[in-house]
Amino acid sequence: MDVSETDLPGVGKRFELDIGDNKSAIIVVHNTGRRELFVRPEPNADAEELLDLSDKEARIVGSILEGAHFQPVAVDDTATRIGDNIMLEWYTLDEESPLVGKSLAEADVRSATGATVAAVERDDDVVQSPEAEFVAEAGDQLIVVGTGENHEEFAEAYT
Repeated sequence: MDVSETDLPGVGKRFELDIGDNKSAIIVVHNTGRRELFVRPEPNADAEELLDLSDKEARIVGSILEGAHFQPVAVDDTATRIGDNIMLEWYTLDEESPLVGKSLAEADVRSATGATVAAVERDDDVVQSPEAEFVAEAGDQLIVVGTGENHEEFAEAYT
């Protein structure tokens, strides 16, 4: 990401960041600590003010953005952590999935991946703790429990 910095004598500094799609974010840091955040929707447009923050407010927002309050885990699908190494993750099966048309027992999901299918959402119905005889269909959304490694193996085998 390109960042340009400009001194504003008697005011502070101006930073401009290219944020894609011809948009720019502009941050003015005043000598007083006040910060203003603007967005320029296209190169020749006027910048629109989004935020006007005190020094304290800016530091809180900055710490949130840097991940001090919450550090997301980068995954391809939606995931929720349970403890240090167990995750719930949602997978939607497409027609090409090797799991489609097979029962959980037939696919031997747990033995093959170490992951457990905790629930399945199909249309407006949710099947919690599906039995081994449950047959997967395209479009099913599976809620799977396991470690990161279990999820990697599940994704590789069935998505």
